[in-house]
Amino acid sequence: MLVIHSRPLTTLVALVTLGFFCGAGARADTLPPVAGDPPESVSAVIGEIQSKAAYAHTSWGMRVVDLDTGAVLVDQAGDRALTPGSIMKVYSTATVLDLYGAEYRFHTPVHRTGSVSDGVLGGDLILVASGDFSFGLREQPDGTLGYNNMPEIDHNYADTGFAGGALVKGSDPLAALDGLAKDVRGSGITEIKGDVIIDARLFETYRDPTDGIISPVWLNENVIDITTTAASVGQPARIDWRPKIASLKISSDVMTVAENPKPITIKSAGPGEIRVTGEIVLGAPPALNIWPVTDPASFARTAFIEALQRAGVTVGANALGPNPADKLPDAAVYSAENKVAEHVSPPLSEFVKVVLKVSYNRGAHLMLCLAAVKAESRDCVVGISKALDLLDKLGVSRQSTYVFDGAGSDDHAKTAPADQTTVLARVVKTPWGQAIRDGMAVLGLDGTQAQNGLGSPAAGHIQIKDGTRVTITPGDHQGIIIAKTQVGYIDTKSGRELAFAIFLNTAPFGSIDDFLAADHDIAAIAAAIQQAY
Repeated sequence: MLVIHSRPLTTLVALVTLGFFCGAGARADTLPPVAGDPPESVSAVIGEIQSKAAYAHTSWGMRVVDLDTGAVLVDQAGDRALTPGSIMKVYSTATVLDLYGAEYRFHTPVHRTGSVSDGVLGGDLILVASGDFSFGLREQPDGTLGYNNMPEIDHNYADTGFAGGALVKGSDPLAALDGLAKDVRGSGITEIKGDVIIDARLFETYRDPTDGIISPVWLNENVIDITTTAASVGQPARIDWRPKIASLKISSDVMTVAENPKPITIKSAGPGEIRVTGEIVLGAPPALNIWPVTDPASFARTAFIEALQRAGVTVGANALGPNPADKLPDAAVYSAENKVAEHVSPPLSEFVKVVLKVSYNRGAHLMLCLAAVKAESRDCVVGISKALDLLDKLGVSRQSTYVFDGAGSDDHAKTAPADQTTVLARVVKTPWGQAIRDGMAVLGLDGTQAQNGLGSPAAGHIQIKDGTRVTITPGDHQGIIIAKTQVGYIDTKSGRELAFAIFLNTAPFGSIDDFLAADHDIAAIAAAIQQAY
């Protein structure tokens, strides 16, 4: 996923950041032939799509493999290293599952230093961050994590301006902190004489140039959700946000208009102050925008102190200001005896599901940070080496796959259709492989694919991780699909199980409809395969 090189095409940015859609451009009539002797119906669909004028200079690559026999059923330049986009999340999620297991749960404890006398803690209260990116936000009553299905856009991508940004249904950004605070009070602590501190030393906070901050501590996935609702024409729009904490002030100049609204924009108005400006049309649905949290530890500390106060715990420390990390003790002092509360997450498989179904970039980067931790390193980049170790074990060549991050946000990344199908075919035989398969969006049903393939007999039978990389030439003169990819699993009409990978690299587009057509075309090829075998 990608921000389109500072270009102001907000709708297009939204499509890219959701992970839907530089190789040498070969003309369609000189593409390598489709091998594997596919059925005539499949060959016809591939030929019809690839002969479109829009793809005259496009590089294609695809491979389809039978999971039972390993037979290659369809192949077209399957060993060609191409730009992948968000399908690289298959590699990062597989890496963390291999290292931790699908049933791993994040444990976020709260420890005390010092003793408690008559309810008064003489020392500090420390929340030890575990890398739980949901941290209560997405947790559902049935023990799963919630996510949005298209056309609703996950709140992490609401800053794109694309219509449909929505909060996760039934979510509460303060749920984990409120639960911990109640448990602290239940442990007998009614007053804290020392400080409240966030221990975010699990790994060094990673700052991705495209996707932002990846931290060991997460609250509302480290964004502020800002919802703007139209009022009467000529009147200020209503504004709301979450989470509301004392260190954040938001003001708004957004007005309600009858037509032709100016975009809603959010800017910093000073430390801890955000200003929202723009216009919203009367009758329009509420608009969701987000603002990134730049200091997650301090943000979480303020919110935790406020949660403690709501739970009836008196805190003497100032809730505002930076997190006093210099006061943290050696981690060796943490013990069962001084643990006063703990939040335990749903299993890791649920986090993988969120990452894959909504194509959550920062969540995917976190997977490699957690891999680095398993390698006893605090440097997230070390997680790449762990991903490569797994790919080596699965039989992927380093001559055709190059990993630059966990999300596929770097266009230097490359992989081949054969590499993706090799991984997909082999992980299903691991104890954790089902979490990859279950985590993918289902054609016509959920995630990023909920609106794709509707009405097709293949809907519900193809599990997809899609990838998108696009850019705009200087001056907004020409749109370029750098990569549109889909990989995943197909349950065929006859009951066979297949792994597939279809890559498109380098194609122009002049409108959003052109852009979306590429996603539909790839899905149509997969649907033809589903029906033919």
